[in-house]
Amino acid sequence: MEKVRLGIIGCGVIGRSHVETGTSKTPGAEVVALADVVRERAAALAEKYGVSTVYDNEDALLNDPCVDAVVLALPTGVRTPIAYKALEKGKHLLLEKPVASNAAEVEKMIAMRKDRVVGVCSARRAFTGHTEAARRCVASGVLGEIRELRIRAVLATPPQPNQNPPPWRQSMKLNGGGILVNWGCYDLDYIFNILDWKVRPKTVLAQWWPVARPMFDYAGPGSDADSHFTALILCENRMVVSFERGEFTSSRTDQAWEIIGTEGTLHLPMVPQENGGSALVLDRFVPGKGIVSETLWTEKDGHPGGHVLADFVQAILTGGQPKTTLERALIMQKITDAVYASAASGKSVDL
Repeated sequence: MEKVRLGIIGCGVIGRSHVETGTSKTPGAEVVALADVVRERAAALAEKYGVSTVYDNEDALLNDPCVDAVVLALPTGVRTPIAYKALEKGKHLLLEKPVASNAAEVEKMIAMRKDRVVGVCSARRAFTGHTEAARRCVASGVLGEIRELRIRAVLATPPQPNQNPPPWRQSMKLNGGGILVNWGCYDLDYIFNILDWKVRPKTVLAQWWPVARPMFDYAGPGSDADSHFTALILCENRMVVSFERGEFTSSRTDQAWEIIGTEGTLHLPMVPQENGGSALVLDRFVPGKGIVSETLWTEKDGHPGGHVLADFVQAILTGGQPKTTLERALIMQKITDAVYASAASGKSVDL
């Protein structure tokens, strides 16, 4: 196979991004078909980017013999049944995040996958320069024994709401959850990737809260999922993951991603911040000097390039594996499921 012929299902905001990336920034890929329930939306994209075929339903695209691989840019609640159909048709598959609504759905995809390549878009932050620099730092052993992974990303409510907030964003039915599934998979994928996926979660204790009444209009109509959650994840080797995210909160914005070891702490810039926190910084204890900081990466150092679609295409062409496989996505989904289960029961949940 010289080129991977892509079909993209879902031509909303994320779908448009995949179309643009697939047609102009992905060597080895050719976007040959688009599908959307709003045919005019798919047709407009096809005309703009020179895609030859347009469908108004997923079955027509999945039955197209010219399509080798499918990108599903759809909300979770409608995406999973289409993912099953794509695998039944023998298509390679790239899934938007979160991978599914629960672990059982991921396990079913694993059972159906056979020799197909299935990638997950939660790996987006894995292709940055700071991720590569952080991975090298951890591998060097300079942090000592890893004690804690700390993730805190609490976002202040903006002055004015979005006039048309997406109805799926904080919907259990349409999205499988709220801020946890929208962003939590990025957090876990990013930090677990830096540790070469050697984290072994065992037990989760968590709580979540819906959007508060004064901010309800910010979240979208019918919001019934988490707008704020916090979780403590106990792992093997006495490692702990402290995990908190919130949006539309009464707090000022506060974001930190850290890997804390016995001999050093790594401060990670997963998302650029307004306060200048876009550097990868290593703190180490030096006798007689205390804590000494060293900047390992900044924005000016750039990044190695690459993205989830290119990674997916190369895995197909080379017979390799994408950055985040279904098996890795299953680890994150089990954590997600445990957060919701723990909050519902008021008890810790073993994985």
